[in-house]
Amino acid sequence: MVCAASSPEAICAEVAELLGSSAEALDPADNLIAQGLDSIRIMALAGRWRRQGVAVSFAALAATPTIEAWAQLVSAGLPAAEEPVSDQPVPAAEMSGAFPLAPMQHALWIGRQDNQQLGGVAGHLYVEFDCGAIDSERLRSAAAALALRHPMLRVQFLPDGTQRIDPAMRVGVGVHDLRDLDTETVDQRLAAIREAKSHQQLNGAAFELTLTLLPHGRSRLHVDLDMQAADAMSYRTVMADLAALYAGRRLPDLGYTYRQYRDAILRRESGPQAARDADRDWWAQRIPQLPGPPKLPQLHDGGRPRLPTSTRRWRWLDPKTRDALFARGRARGLTPAMTLAASFAHTLARWSATPHFLLNVPLFERQPLHPDVDGVVGDFTSSLLLDIDLTQTATPAARAHVVQDAMRTAAAHAAYPGLSVLRDLGRHRGAQVLAPVVFTSALGLGELFCGQVAEQFGTPAWIISQGPQVLLDAQVTEFNGGVLVNWDVRDAVFPPGVVDAMFAHHIDELFRLAGADDAWDAPGPPALPAAQRAVRAALNNRTAAPSGEALHDGFFRRAELRPDAPAVYASSGDLSYGELREQASAVAAALRDFGVGAGDTVAVLGPKNAQQIPALLGILAAGGVYLPIGADQPADRAARILDSGAVRVALVCGDQPIPVAVPALTLGEALHRGARAETHPTATSPDQLAYVLFTSGSTGEPKGVELTHDGAMNTVEFLTRHFELGPTDRCLALSTLECDMSVLDIFATLRAGGAIVVVDEKQRRDPDSWPRLIDAHHVTVLNFLPGWLEMLLEVGAGRLSSLRVVPTGGDWVRPELARRLKAEAPGVRFAGLGGATETAVHATICEVHKPPAYWASVPYGTPFPNIACRVVTEDGDDCPDWVAGELWIAGRGLARGYRGRPDLTADRFVLYDGRIWYRTGDLARYWPDGTLEFVGRADHRAKVSGYRVELGEVEAMLRRVPGVQVAVAATVPTTKGSDVLAAAIRADDPRLTAERIREALRDLAPTYMIPRHMALVDRIPFTDGGKIDRRRIAVELAAGASETKPAHRVCSTPVEAALAAIVGDVLGVDSVNGDDDFFALGGDSVLATRTVARIRTWLDTPDVMVADMFVARTVAALAGRLTGRERDSGRLEQVAEVYLEISRMDADEVLAESAKTAPAQ
Repeated sequence: MVCAASSPEAICAEVAELLGSSAEALDPADNLIAQGLDSIRIMALAGRWRRQGVAVSFAALAATPTIEAWAQLVSAGLPAAEEPVSDQPVPAAEMSGAFPLAPMQHALWIGRQDNQQLGGVAGHLYVEFDCGAIDSERLRSAAAALALRHPMLRVQFLPDGTQRIDPAMRVGVGVHDLRDLDTETVDQRLAAIREAKSHQQLNGAAFELTLTLLPHGRSRLHVDLDMQAADAMSYRTVMADLAALYAGRRLPDLGYTYRQYRDAILRRESGPQAARDADRDWWAQRIPQLPGPPKLPQLHDGGRPRLPTSTRRWRWLDPKTRDALFARGRARGLTPAMTLAASFAHTLARWSATPHFLLNVPLFERQPLHPDVDGVVGDFTSSLLLDIDLTQTATPAARAHVVQDAMRTAAAHAAYPGLSVLRDLGRHRGAQVLAPVVFTSALGLGELFCGQVAEQFGTPAWIISQGPQVLLDAQVTEFNGGVLVNWDVRDAVFPPGVVDAMFAHHIDELFRLAGADDAWDAPGPPALPAAQRAVRAALNNRTAAPSGEALHDGFFRRAELRPDAPAVYASSGDLSYGELREQASAVAAALRDFGVGAGDTVAVLGPKNAQQIPALLGILAAGGVYLPIGADQPADRAARILDSGAVRVALVCGDQPIPVAVPALTLGEALHRGARAETHPTATSPDQLAYVLFTSGSTGEPKGVELTHDGAMNTVEFLTRHFELGPTDRCLALSTLECDMSVLDIFATLRAGGAIVVVDEKQRRDPDSWPRLIDAHHVTVLNFLPGWLEMLLEVGAGRLSSLRVVPTGGDWVRPELARRLKAEAPGVRFAGLGGATETAVHATICEVHKPPAYWASVPYGTPFPNIACRVVTEDGDDCPDWVAGELWIAGRGLARGYRGRPDLTADRFVLYDGRIWYRTGDLARYWPDGTLEFVGRADHRAKVSGYRVELGEVEAMLRRVPGVQVAVAATVPTTKGSDVLAAAIRADDPRLTAERIREALRDLAPTYMIPRHMALVDRIPFTDGGKIDRRRIAVELAAGASETKPAHRVCSTPVEAALAAIVGDVLGVDSVNGDDDFFALGGDSVLATRTVARIRTWLDTPDVMVADMFVARTVAALAGRLTGRERDSGRLEQVAEVYLEISRMDADEVLAESAKTAPAQ
């Protein structure tokens, strides 16, 4: 075969024809993109030349867009002469009956079924034209002629996944007469018609017209098209032909049909396909590294929204703006489509949890197999999957080149289409994979509506499209001399305001890039809309004047005023404020004698007991810094803390001596030494250190957090004021000193003049003792971690009525805790708090009155006064509302840093915009009202089946299942070396099983977020610090998963055995068990269709549907569905037995058996 474009002159002529210019005007060295050549035309050339036998790719042409370079590529790609493949069409008379769906048609057919994720909706385009007077009879005649001209407007999609042309079908034309109604009623009726028609499935009709007659001689033409029957280019043809026929023009006959086209394609595909095979291998190497779709904020009300409808947002770029935008893009070597796609991708990246994602790009591939093919109506689309990574792109120009390079790379391997890549990706990940975010460019296809359409039917007044398994379809189309930018979006899936903000960001960027050349090479304004910035600024700028006092000052003032008031209740004896002051003063005097001065660190050792309270007050009164080390710390770790903590003296509280490598004295010795000393607290500056708390480090090495008096006092002062703590309050002090909530137990309570009810070491480990203490001392305040509160509510029913204030934080806070607590103590004030040891215990608050049912957890809330919060991307940019990012905290409550670790301090405490921010490692997101929601930990992210999964999000999904109380997710290794999701679940419904939970999750989460292994447990383990013991749970889940051998359910009936044999044959699997998931075995929608066709034929069950495969999923479940539908009980089992018997025979045995039963001649 010889390529027609085998010389530079011929190539120049073809390009000139595409550009609508003369060949003489083109210089062989000119950049053709800068001259106006776009992606679609370059693809068309590449496809044309490949069909002529030239081994040339779109990517190669796009990378060097000059005529002289293309001439070299074409010359190098010319093959030796070979016998051409015949594309001679089969006569239409030989092509009656059903024929297979094209790949994109099949995807639309599968996706429109209700059981599909984001399904339940057809691929549908609805347009209204605002017309003058339309003659309804002329319109009916034109519609009838149109249906005869284009058989695909009479197509029927059959239950077996095929299609046929109905020779008797006609295009319906309904008429609504509103001519006698007033304007308001007309508008209402038009809105009702639009609402009914714009999201409908056409119930068997591929094309439908409705005419609404309006007052004053006006009309409204409503056009419905099933996109499974015709693609975007075909829609242009349909409308142009309808206008021509309505105008009375005679159109030339078409000598070709879509049925003939599909037959020619199938004949081609049945032969050798070296390019497809090579591209399949190329994609196969990249499957393990491919990302998922953009992870945009979504409402967690199910995998399918309640209203599976789309809403359109649009903006028209006028010709001047379009020309300026495209000219600036071409100057940088960018096609118009890629200029627009890059801005869209940038918007996705700013609202996605990760800037690395898959983008679905439809292609219009109408191969020139016949001179009339351009006039044929049908689906000629395929798709590309673009692997887009905008992680390291700071400017619009850089992002655009990344997107264009991704497009070229994918297009160079387009012989293996995107739908096939998605199916392979699903097999690799063991779950269905969607690419629900789409960028559709119709640039280069001409105006959406030709001039004759506007002349006959007026201007479009409303356009909306929708598609199954599509969340967001961004479309760019030539319209009215400019470019129409449309987004058709499943609004019900997204939180309010998200899509509006995204679309505004996209449009703003397009106008900015059109307006200034330097905008292409500058980072650009933040994605955060001004309104969102204002909400956050208002909350971050709240201030409260600091008292200027140290942590212990409030206690000594109270002791002076009311020395006889109770200060401490403990099993070892109670103390008044006066008695506690005497002990604290004695400790301070003893420490001074020991050489402790301002800023020196004193370790506090021993089990939890009442002695620790005068110890802490005495250390601070001496000007020192306290550093607690609990009795249950391993000796080696305690020694490392003493060493890295720069401890001057150790103060031992308790009855048992503790050997340490620093000077030490017991509290008893300190009280004896300082008993007769007259001492007053050392004057302490607010910016002096108050305490050092060592927390676990990610490397296993503990890190010491240094807090000043002023930082800690910001939290103490706010909570004391907010909850109106006073002398009548009693606080149950459960936290050990190493837990930062002990700061509130002790210093907030004593500052308010209240009393501390000390929980000693023995009582701390006995939750049954807690309600007894609450009841005995009329406790009003609990500074509890959520896990402790769970335990208290389990054992304390009927004894918690005295509680008045219960702030909790440090872990997930279930809304159910608030409900259960208020049932026990109706007047209690309950709040969720957020923060970290590095932010002086807490930094945000959300007081809960009646938690909404949709809350998965109590949010962090809003910042304390003098505290500011940000939620940022990996690049440190502010995340828009609903987008998860890392929580940063700044302000008065911030720690000074980590003791002796300047490297770690510099990493976690960063300078931004003139102030120091602590990077918490918490993942959070803003709600529109400025509320912060905790969504997990950055170090709780996992990679499962190729997806990045937030374990906190999995836990939130599990908690939405009715009956689930607590859920903890983890990843556990498999024997194959990969990780799978697992979860430990505590339920309050004894009927709840792992399978029921899994079934419920199918409506709440994508498949890859459903834990493979679930363990229902009686209790969730907690650390001594009161937090969920995630390490222990992960170990137990891993052990349980490895011990749980898949006890596969063998096929127990002939029907199950027959179905297993058919499924195994289609999938190429040797053995299929009754409970094997069809899709986990490698099945997909195409293979499901093939399986159903065989079941219908071999088991004589015409009513089995492809939908059954998606609902049942396993052989056992499918057998149950089919036998349950039987009218003649037992018939299917008999057919299955015959099938199994025949399947065990070889060919000779089948022939012999057939001969026995053949009728006599």
